[in-house]
Amino acid sequence: MRGAIPLLARAVAGKRQTASLFRYYWDTIEACAPPQSVMATLAAAGFTDVRRHVAQGIFSEYQGRR
Repeated sequence: MRGAIPLLARAVAGKRQTASLFRYYWDTIEACAPPQSVMATLAAAGFTDVRRHVAQGIFSEYQGRR
């Protein structure tokens, strides 16, 4: 995905910047903390009933009680 999607986006859009933008998106996604780590950090900070809700298959929302 990291290589194919930027090239495909560039071909469709016809602009070199499009490929760079999609590479940036993938780099950003790869740099994100895994959900288990976020939930463990919230629990370690004193939150209870820590939960994760996923919307549209890609967006995460974290909840906890303090």
